[in-house]
Amino acid sequence: MREILFVVGSLLVLMLEKYVLANNSVSWLGSIVPIVSIAFITWLLITGQLNLDLLDIMVSILYVSLSFIFWGQGNDLYHRRTVKKISQQIYEKTASKYNV
Repeated sequence: MREILFVVGSLLVLMLEKYVLANNSVSWLGSIVPIVSIAFITWLLITGQLNLDLLDIMVSILYVSLSFIFWGQGNDLYHRRTVKKISQQIYEKTASKYNV
């Protein structure tokens, strides 16, 4: 049950990371989840709740890696939206200039 809760919680946090935290003009806001995930994994290691076996290490690396990947994807979504808005404004100015 604890593993299922971890996976569902992780997916929700990663979606929040991609579509809310990293998908805006404040780029440092998206770094919250990767930093918290590193701190969380470190805390689990220090308290002994996470063993140093291969499976736990692989899951930890995967979780931290996905945090950084989703941060990058969210930041990319913001930049695409910004470029699309700017190109639309340029197109409208050009079209209105030649229609007059």
